[in-house]
Amino acid sequence: MISNMLAPYRVSFYKAISNHVDFTLILDTMSEFNRNWDFPEEIESLKIMVQNSRSFVYRRHRNDVGYVEKRQFHFSERTFLKLRETSPDVIITIEYGFKTFWSLIYGRLHGVPVILASEGTLHTEGHVSWFKTLLRKVFVSQCSRFWSNGPDSTALLLSYGASLQHIDEGMTGIDTAEWRQGIDSWRARRHEVRKELGLVGRVFLFSGSLSPRKGITQLAAAVEKVATEADCPPFSLLILGAGEEGEWLEGWIARNPGIRTVTPGFVQPSDLPKYFAAADWAILPTLDDNWPLATLETLVAGLPQLFSIYNGATADLCHPDTGVSFDPLDQHSFCCALANAIRSPLERVPHERIQAISDYYSADAQGQRAARSLLAAIGS
Repeated sequence: MISNMLAPYRVSFYKAISNHVDFTLILDTMSEFNRNWDFPEEIESLKIMVQNSRSFVYRRHRNDVGYVEKRQFHFSERTFLKLRETSPDVIITIEYGFKTFWSLIYGRLHGVPVILASEGTLHTEGHVSWFKTLLRKVFVSQCSRFWSNGPDSTALLLSYGASLQHIDEGMTGIDTAEWRQGIDSWRARRHEVRKELGLVGRVFLFSGSLSPRKGITQLAAAVEKVATEADCPPFSLLILGAGEEGEWLEGWIARNPGIRTVTPGFVQPSDLPKYFAAADWAILPTLDDNWPLATLETLVAGLPQLFSIYNGATADLCHPDTGVSFDPLDQHSFCCALANAIRSPLERVPHERIQAISDYYSADAQGQRAARSLLAAIGS
């Protein structure tokens, strides 16, 4: 499989695939400029090749949803050579750029099927130019199968000409068993943690980068407005993460001392369960996201949540017993959703829902789906 970087939350998926096939991961780089993750020990069991590709930082403009954000672009000129070293029977590639281009060239020359793992949605890719759209349709026409996260990313693939029967959904997830174990161990100390952090009332958790794309300024505006309502019950914000908007957020907190806001900063993945166990609801007001795993982590932790309509996971995970959806770019929609959540009788996602989601998005289930897809690609 060819990918940009190694994200810790993907390691369990790669390990699960390795249980079924001889799996090699080819990376542009181990990490990017804005990532502070520690890698789990399990990566030692993976076969990893790092291209150390050329890269540069640029600013991504989404004028339609009103944000500008720093991104890193990798130029993967060594991909073809790395593929020759591994001699794969199947290639799995992400994105619609150079990695896929070299994968298709290698596949055509050596008779090797190529699977395109596409996470984008019609919303996240809605700004793409006509030329890029045409190029992506060409790439899609040459691939054997496709991996998608769910209906939103499937819709994008269909718009590029993919056949529905060649799309395998649900190719995302986390180690749900380990995550639930971590949450359960901390829930026994829930009141202790809340007291330690000084949390009061209903606690809303934000877990993600403090970037313009994640809607942190829209969150602050909605919270400030709802907090001024005369009959508003007490509530707290628990904001996990770091990023471009960190300094701005500090200033906003200083200007609003009456709103209890706790900011532990960047938290390593292994330390997250403590904070999820202390919260009551979660909120990720993203303006542009393929399928953020924080949404899945929230549900598996048993927390109801406010789902942004621009979140690619909303179509899969938003149900009457898991929370409500809202438009973070519509302040009235945002404020109504937040005000209702503060007063909502829903305090915990039902066990049956948690179990069903945990089973489907577990690492083992992902590995089994991946293995079936690989066999189908070879058979075709």
